[in-house]
Amino acid sequence: MRMHQLVSSRPIMAKIPAVQCCYSGEQTTESQTRYRHQGASARNKSVHYRPASSHTKHQELTPSGSRADRNTSVMILQGHALCIITQTSIHARTCGSQIGSQDIGPRSLAAALSHCHKATVLGNIIAIHMLEYITAASSHHDGLHELAHDFLDVCRIMWSIEAGLVEYTRTGQSLPVEMTQEFDRKFNTAYVDFQGVDHWLNRSLSEERGGPGKKLSRGWRRMFMGNEIPKMRQALGKTRESLRVSALMFQWSIGEAKIDESLGIGYTALSAALDRLEGGKSSKASLAKASPAIDASFTSHGHDHSQVVEIALDEHISPVHTLNLPRANTVRSSTSGPPMQFSLRDEHPPRVPDMPPDAHWNGLGQIDHTRRTPSHHTDTLSTRSAHSRTTPPSDPPEDLRSGGLAELEQLGLSDHEYISDLKPTKVIRLPVNPSKMPRWAPRNSIGADTPSLKLNLVTAIRERNNKAVEQLLDRGVPANIGPDYHAVNEAIRQHDLEIVRTLLLFGADPNLAGHSGVSPLIAAVEEGFLDAASLLLKYGADSNLPPALDHDSPFALAIIKGDTHFIRLFLMYGADTNQVTVDGETILTKIISTKCNKSLVDMVLNYGADSNGKSKEGETALFRAISAGRVDIVTSLLDHHANPNLPGPKHMLWPATYQPKCLQVLLSRGADFKKTPGIMELATSINKIDSVSVLLNAGVDPNSKKDGVYTPLCSAIRDNRADIFHLLLANGGDPNVAASEYPCFKCVTHNRLQFLPHLVAAGGNLNSPKGIAETAVQFDNMEALLWLLDNGVSPNDQAPDTRATPLTTAIGLNKPDFVEVLLARGANPNIRGQDWPVCMAVKYPVILKRLLPALAQPRAFKGVIEMAVSANKLDSVKLLLAAGVNVEDRNGGVFSPLTTAIRERHKDIVAYLLDEAGADPNSPGEHLPIVKALRRYEPPDTEIIEMLLRKGADPNKVYRGHSAIIQAIEMGDSLVLRLLIEKWGVDLDAIDDSGRTPIEIVEMRGWEEGKDILIRGKKAV
Repeated sequence: MRMHQLVSSRPIMAKIPAVQCCYSGEQTTESQTRYRHQGASARNKSVHYRPASSHTKHQELTPSGSRADRNTSVMILQGHALCIITQTSIHARTCGSQIGSQDIGPRSLAAALSHCHKATVLGNIIAIHMLEYITAASSHHDGLHELAHDFLDVCRIMWSIEAGLVEYTRTGQSLPVEMTQEFDRKFNTAYVDFQGVDHWLNRSLSEERGGPGKKLSRGWRRMFMGNEIPKMRQALGKTRESLRVSALMFQWSIGEAKIDESLGIGYTALSAALDRLEGGKSSKASLAKASPAIDASFTSHGHDHSQVVEIALDEHISPVHTLNLPRANTVRSSTSGPPMQFSLRDEHPPRVPDMPPDAHWNGLGQIDHTRRTPSHHTDTLSTRSAHSRTTPPSDPPEDLRSGGLAELEQLGLSDHEYISDLKPTKVIRLPVNPSKMPRWAPRNSIGADTPSLKLNLVTAIRERNNKAVEQLLDRGVPANIGPDYHAVNEAIRQHDLEIVRTLLLFGADPNLAGHSGVSPLIAAVEEGFLDAASLLLKYGADSNLPPALDHDSPFALAIIKGDTHFIRLFLMYGADTNQVTVDGETILTKIISTKCNKSLVDMVLNYGADSNGKSKEGETALFRAISAGRVDIVTSLLDHHANPNLPGPKHMLWPATYQPKCLQVLLSRGADFKKTPGIMELATSINKIDSVSVLLNAGVDPNSKKDGVYTPLCSAIRDNRADIFHLLLANGGDPNVAASEYPCFKCVTHNRLQFLPHLVAAGGNLNSPKGIAETAVQFDNMEALLWLLDNGVSPNDQAPDTRATPLTTAIGLNKPDFVEVLLARGANPNIRGQDWPVCMAVKYPVILKRLLPALAQPRAFKGVIEMAVSANKLDSVKLLLAAGVNVEDRNGGVFSPLTTAIRERHKDIVAYLLDEAGADPNSPGEHLPIVKALRRYEPPDTEIIEMLLRKGADPNKVYRGHSAIIQAIEMGDSLVLRLLIEKWGVDLDAIDDSGRTPIEIVEMRGWEEGKDILIRGKKAV
């Protein structure tokens, strides 16, 4: 038989109606079927099944398939199913009598189902009580765990039968009356057994919860209660064996998945708790016990691979797509993997720490840093039974794997195709109607909202156990489990789309943020989990909603991360392109700051972003694009109505000056350069000749000033930009328009002599304003001075502001070489600048020596020697005296050279004037020299006084009512007074300006020593 495709058994089993079994035409019963599977004769026979409704026409199914033209076979090997689809159909023959010829009525079937449901509900309650007792009791009865396993086995069988009866009722199939009667009897027996277990558990729990007074009675009863456990186990074992074969039929008919999804929350929690307590052995043992006998029979009796169970179907079977079944060594099964940690005692579960992106829980509360793998699901989701609770049978459920995007299907695109391949300029808006998305209502919500069960849900999510997650949610554990945990975020961190889908189906809020301010969409963006984000959006997640105060929205976060896929996805689902991020950026400014490609900007613009929106700093997207030099984005923004004249915060032309291409685009698209006076100077200052060219071509005045001061031409000279300098001159730059200074002066001050000829050739006036030669001297630019003098500039021109001439500036700056050049080139030393040249030259003997021969009458400059004395330039004094200047010439008619030398304490000059120049020691300046010497006297230095006395200075001479004797009396210095009297004596008849004699003055002062000195001096005379 040729094998076409490998699939799991469930998709085929879900379509199989009630079947009848026959061995080569022999009529069999339900119990005989199991025993014939175990007999030796069954090794060489094929077990044939056909629909019970096929009465009029029978089909013959042969192992060889020689007479068949269509065949469907299922090979069961060690619990796994291999479905081999062949393209032959099977001829019919009579296979024997049917199992039961009388159909049960709907009322009898409903009654049997009601009794079964009654027993399963009680079983679920018992499981919860048993779990409570196991976790609460300080010590357990012998055999309690074995009793729990036996009870779980019966529960699983009961739930499988209930699921089968529900499916039969839903599909309108019938069962023989004998079978339903047998079911009813067995259900009642199971219910009685369950009541016994429940009674025993309630009694045990009551004693366990009792106070200290019940310890003695509890210990006494424990001695006798131990005998009850074997009895209960024996009763449960009989019930299990009586129901096992019945469960087998329904397992074949509806498949394991429907049975698994019907399991109650108590069963799930108790099984997990036992598994944890027994170190992971419970789940395997329970599964082996709970599985129908058919699995064990095939393994224990060694069926080879050639033995198959052939199933003939009346309806046509379409080719089945191959499923990629997970490998056992890479994917953990939900039944054989590490156990979940369930505990009903933990009323305050610890806070679950945030997991690293690659963290994986190993079932023992530890994190395994391994690569994520998809969660193992024996089927997708248990959609059929859950869906049947919310959807009429005629309305089949949606294919949840495809994402349910009807809009994309109309476009002929899947989610991923759109995200990856859609052109960014194409705008697609997908309507969101969360009310039309699949929703599941839990079977029961009573007693499920506890901290321990919520923790179990989180653990199941971390274990990537979708089946456990679904069962917990289906039994009432809320998908929104509170502030401590966030189920959807945990599933997203595990990258488990199926669990995310399950949580949303059970009502998880896609916009609910966790305690850390992370919403599901935020988590999806951070994890890069695009599929989860798409699913969340379909369930109403808002990409514009910040999860908390001072947090960015999911869309803004995608923008910040620059994730194009998420940005596109959010835009499709209504992202607001005009929202502002936490740091005050608009969506467009944030995108451009991350240097994204143009297509992303186009996409955001096409989805309605305001191209003129401003950030909190006042920046527009156009300003940001210009600053980044993105001419392509600038063009796109202008195409989307960005205003090129809107300050943001500056006018767009200012930053565009740095980007010539952007500048050209802006000017061509309506930017008004008249609103940016001085932009030409800015382009020149930043050395952007391309921008200068663009501005010139746009008609910007090359002489326009920036800040009312700076001109482009002067800036080009200042920065030595020859190319821009010549470009401006060629395009109307005026060499006579002043900035802070005139262009020609700028060439001198910044040593740009190479530009001067071009300026003059372009009409630059070297003589207006005057003073360019003086500027050359001031800036020590000999080359420029010579060029200017050679080109007709006068060496005697005065600067307009200071009236300085080139010569006086050269003298004032002590530049003998410039003085030499200027005098040689016709500078007039008799022309006053800021001062007379000779008066300025006394400070510099070298220059004075060069200047004096050029003066016609040096004596004409009165006080020049006093100026030299004041400058303490003895050489200049000598030069002036040698040039015929009078030593007694007073400066300003008051200050004589001698008195100035005494005042300044220039002893060498005093000595020279007295000894060499013949200065009169009694010729007054502002005072008599001897009086000036007394006033500048610093004890005990009497050298200048002695020099004057030695040269004939008279201490008794009165000038302006003052004499040296009177000055000494006023000073009260007996030493100086004796020095004066010893040389000249004292004239007691001399009077001061008040008419008092020296004796009267000392008497008024009461200075007896001074009086004695005066009297002795008079007698001495």
